[in-house]
Amino acid sequence: MALAEFAVIAAMCAPAIHPTTLSAVVTQESRGNIYAIGINGDHKLPRQPQTLEEAIATAEQLRRDGYNFDAGLGQINIKNLEWLGMSIADLFDPCKNLKGAQTVLLDCYERAVPRYGDGQGALQAALSCYNTGNFQRGFSNGYVQKVASHVGVTVPALEPVSGGTQEPAKLQAVPKGAARLAPAQTKPREGLADAFSHEASGVRDAFNASDAFSENEEEEKEVKATAAVDQN
Repeated sequence: MALAEFAVIAAMCAPAIHPTTLSAVVTQESRGNIYAIGINGDHKLPRQPQTLEEAIATAEQLRRDGYNFDAGLGQINIKNLEWLGMSIADLFDPCKNLKGAQTVLLDCYERAVPRYGDGQGALQAALSCYNTGNFQRGFSNGYVQKVASHVGVTVPALEPVSGGTQEPAKLQAVPKGAARLAPAQTKPREGLADAFSHEASGVRDAFNASDAFSENEEEEKEVKATAAVDQN
């Protein structure tokens, strides 16, 4: 997917998320491949689907076989389809996938705000939540830092959910050794699986190599073993 096309779809389908923040998440999750499928655990596809029909058929077969997998631009987890009101085919529709990603992102952000306040702290906790279902583990596994790294030093963050004139918060790259958020955890939404947990092994970079959201090819993403939310 070309960067310009992504920007148009993001603005139309996920307007509550700053486009640069969303593109950083998508780059980390799927490298912009709308047909990306990542199987959680020790399994991986021999190759990624090349067409919509192939992607749908592959995902349906994986679900029948009981695999836990993530799909599409935002790597939405199969366990979240019912909660998000999505079908298998919707996973590979760029607009519907980004809309689902927005829903999960906003849910995490809104739950983080009472703990960390509007802005930087809540956004970082929310990104951790997207990746692990937990406000802290996304720091220890490096996910928050990796997302921030895709856009350089500063990543514009979620625009305020409520009305008002408050300036949008900005997510800054997290330095090595930075203190982690450590307040007591709240139980995540019942039934919410990790929507952004998997690095789709072998997924090619679908953004143009020259644009600002290209993946650092030397940095490998960590494959998560589970997409289940921590219920503790």
